[in-house]
Amino acid sequence: MAESISPDNPPYLTLTISQALSLPPPPAPEPAQHESVNAMLDARARHMPDVLAVGFTHLSSGSWGCHTLTYSQIASLAHNLAGALEDRLPSRQANGKSPNGTPLVAVLSSSGLELFAHIVALWRLGYGVLCIAPGSTAESIANLLRLTETDTILAHASQASAAQSAIDALDAGGRVCEMLPDIQAFIDRKVDPKSGSATGEDVLVTMHTSGSSGLPKPIYQLHRFWTASMVTAPGSSLSAFTTTPLFHGGMSDLLRSIQAGSSIFFHPTADPGALSAAAICSAIAACPKPVSYFLSVPYILDLLFNDRSAQAREMLSGMELVSTGGAPLPQPLGDAMVHAGIKLVSRLGSSECGFLMSSWRSFHDLEWNFLRIPDELGRSMIRFEPFEGALFELVVAKDWPTKLVSNREDGAYATSDLYTKHPELENTWKYDSRADDTIVLVSGKKASAPIAERRLKESSLVTEAIAFGANRAIIGALVFVTPDAAPGAWNDEIKVKLLQMLQPVLKEINDASPPHAQLATEMVCLLPPSEAANIPRASKGTLQRGRAYQHYADLIDSVYLDFEEGRSLRLHSSSTAKEELSGEELVQWLQHTVASINGRSVAPDTDLFVAGVDSIQSARIRAAVHQNVELGGKLLDRNAVYEFPTLRLLAQHIEDVRSGSGGVNGVEERQEREVRLMRELVEKYSSSPPDLDVERKAGAGNGKGTLFLLTGVTGGLGAQVLAQVTATLEPEDTIACLIRASSPKHARMRLLDALSSRHLDAAHSAVSAESSQVLVLAADLSLPSCGLPPLTLSYARVLTIHAAWSVNFVASLSSFEAENIAGLSHLIALHQSLAGENGCFTFASSVASVLACPPGSVLHEKASTDPSDAVPMGYARSKWVAEQVVSRRFPEGGSRIVRIGQLCADTQKGVWNESEAWPLLIAISCRLGVFPRLQERLDWISTDVAAKSLLDISSAQKDGVFHVAQPTTGSDPAPSWEELHEWLQASELNLSLISPQEWLDRVAESDADHRGLLSLWQKNFTSPPTDPTKFDCNKALDASANFRTWQKTGVTQQLIQKTVARWKEIGFLS
Repeated sequence: MAESISPDNPPYLTLTISQALSLPPPPAPEPAQHESVNAMLDARARHMPDVLAVGFTHLSSGSWGCHTLTYSQIASLAHNLAGALEDRLPSRQANGKSPNGTPLVAVLSSSGLELFAHIVALWRLGYGVLCIAPGSTAESIANLLRLTETDTILAHASQASAAQSAIDALDAGGRVCEMLPDIQAFIDRKVDPKSGSATGEDVLVTMHTSGSSGLPKPIYQLHRFWTASMVTAPGSSLSAFTTTPLFHGGMSDLLRSIQAGSSIFFHPTADPGALSAAAICSAIAACPKPVSYFLSVPYILDLLFNDRSAQAREMLSGMELVSTGGAPLPQPLGDAMVHAGIKLVSRLGSSECGFLMSSWRSFHDLEWNFLRIPDELGRSMIRFEPFEGALFELVVAKDWPTKLVSNREDGAYATSDLYTKHPELENTWKYDSRADDTIVLVSGKKASAPIAERRLKESSLVTEAIAFGANRAIIGALVFVTPDAAPGAWNDEIKVKLLQMLQPVLKEINDASPPHAQLATEMVCLLPPSEAANIPRASKGTLQRGRAYQHYADLIDSVYLDFEEGRSLRLHSSSTAKEELSGEELVQWLQHTVASINGRSVAPDTDLFVAGVDSIQSARIRAAVHQNVELGGKLLDRNAVYEFPTLRLLAQHIEDVRSGSGGVNGVEERQEREVRLMRELVEKYSSSPPDLDVERKAGAGNGKGTLFLLTGVTGGLGAQVLAQVTATLEPEDTIACLIRASSPKHARMRLLDALSSRHLDAAHSAVSAESSQVLVLAADLSLPSCGLPPLTLSYARVLTIHAAWSVNFVASLSSFEAENIAGLSHLIALHQSLAGENGCFTFASSVASVLACPPGSVLHEKASTDPSDAVPMGYARSKWVAEQVVSRRFPEGGSRIVRIGQLCADTQKGVWNESEAWPLLIAISCRLGVFPRLQERLDWISTDVAAKSLLDISSAQKDGVFHVAQPTTGSDPAPSWEELHEWLQASELNLSLISPQEWLDRVAESDADHRGLLSLWQKNFTSPPTDPTKFDCNKALDASANFRTWQKTGVTQQLIQKTVARWKEIGFLS
């Protein structure tokens, strides 16, 4: 017998997977684990045949009703409909992409009885179900079919056209089968089906991601994930009501309800007339059993709680549980709900891992948004890893029972969800943000911030862009304009002019984005050039998104308020006066406005939502009314467009409310300004800063051993340098690692994680040892003291290797000053204060600092004196400036400048930073199935070889400039691009060679995440072939035996295959 719910006995809907596994064993004949969901449904039909299992509310003739099914009726429906479907579907054949070879059929339908019936029938036939959300583009659906090798779509008649468009987009073809009508008739009809069998290892359902950072991707869920008995779980006798569709999170709630032998009702929020407070309350009243659990998403909870009538709020207050999930609920809304006595619980689950945590608690505790892990089993399989500052990333261990996917070498899944700790309670966490720059809207849908940001920053008018919108209904962007774009006064006139010039960019953004991620002109907030200096950035110069959101929180709030209340700038009106429109004139204005927002003309009496207007568009329609139509100082209710869903109704409502019931041509100037800045920065940082807060022992250089001062050790090259140094340490030597971190503990964690991820086990052990010779220091090189406490150190020699630098190929030079160039200056001062005259300072530079030379040139190992030698981008120019600073700050010697060429995977484990250009190119090629035929050679150097070479050069007697790069003036030609293609093929990557231009076109047409490199590739890959630049490396070759050895080996097939294997292991390549 199931217990009643209480703070210590959470209801079955809030149990995590680990808690569910710890339930008391069920009474006979119920097994602890059913063989499959089919077997579980059969058991329910035998032992609780008359229990109401599922209901679907529906609107008919103006009133709400509910179609219900008992467990015995589900069994009859599944068997009978399966028999009728079997001859309409292709024969079942093993699917090569599906776990256990389970054959898959895609289903495309709105959520309701028809979708449910066909899903259980497909299960009965032995198929796994690929759920597709209505409204997905043909390209997205075709991509899912392609990725899962599914060739059949079972579509509702209303979705048949969309299904056929997706099939037409498939190269291999496929078929569309229409769902059978009159589902109720199949409950009693007797058909003898030839049911296929399913095991626990077969695919039950395949969900898909939202596609916010690319096309949607499939996520498989097996029968065994959902077959544990939960009939002994507390609260299973109470019924649930959900607004979440079956093709999304509603599927999980359905399966959990079946596990518990409980009842659940589904509401069709996408149907006309269904999404209002009155409709939802009426639908609940139509359910034949009392509803105790209300399961929904933030957007609908907001709609209900803030409804003008008291009915919806009273309904919520009467529930034993009001659950929010799918997206973070805004804190003010959640706080208001719990203070109103609503039993609000946040549930965290994912398609990848199932139910993970919830905020079930005593409801005297108002902290609804702190998620708990109350059981030991859960704590053993869920961990929070330090991320940045006070943030921790949620990581699910490989042993989590309902997880198939992994993105860690140990089989774990790093979720990219970031949390903060409760200030007092153990194992209690609050969601903060995403690590992957995905914006989760209040609707639960996701938008990729880089899509808008990348395109905006490509404009000559823009220096930086920050997209925002977390927990909001619509995204926006802070856009920082260039000095050239606004050379004079900053006022509304120049803003309007710039917004008009940005319209083509906004069109590109919106053409590339799904409807919920559209960027409206009204949501673009332009900021003057002077504001760019205030943008929070990380030590690498990259945007600190979380800090930026905090820094600009008030401004972002004002953008939304102006949008809501119609105060946004208007582009096409010379007057700020609003029009007092009425009657047919107002209807026509609304018709024009909706067409401009929705892209189609809507008849005055057509339901806007049937016509395709979504929640984002409705918000824009409301804002446009506020902006252009005189309302006598009043505002439309937030849900006005939903409540008056035709143009004629909305026009009448508006009248009721009113009555009271620069082309910039500065490319050359920009370049000249950058060159001037290069020289200014050299002068600025060539003098030593004020004395550091570092205690220096008298007689520096008279101590024993060597102090190795290392930076960049959490990066690819720096970690290898640390590994090489630890392998050669003498007993009296010490390594000091300077790491950007909030605390020594955080710094140590970052370092150990970096070493683990690169399989540098010996270095990991050296750092972890109880009497370690490695000091891990939390540092901030942008500060004069490098962010370090006073140090008292004395060694015979100090060897500093500076390998920390922002790798950002789109940032301007000024972006590199504070963290990189100033940081270099501070580090030099620290080195000189510690080393006296007995030390070596080695700066890991880049060949990009001198690579702007004519084709076929030979670059010599000497200092540059001309800023134009640097490649014209901020990264290269910052390295040129750094070289000048190092040379000037060591006029008497004691420094090495090592220009390093293109790095690749290390020779031992094949680890290569996946965010670099060549790995990204290979990953994109694998996704597209094609590889560009480039005129390139593999003039690359393994990171461990480069690290050893750096150490060799640092220990040599010569100062000055060294080149660790390929090709050298004396080296044989490196392997060709065609050989790389052959090696990739041998690594089981099926890639067809095509022309560079065709490849670029394919990338441009796809939504592949090229990290802003497409424009660079377009420039490089379409230029006529030229003779390669060669590097004079004689000094480096003399100094480094490791570099000399590399000349004889270079990149090999073995190295490429090792690298590909590593990428497959971590999920970078599929």
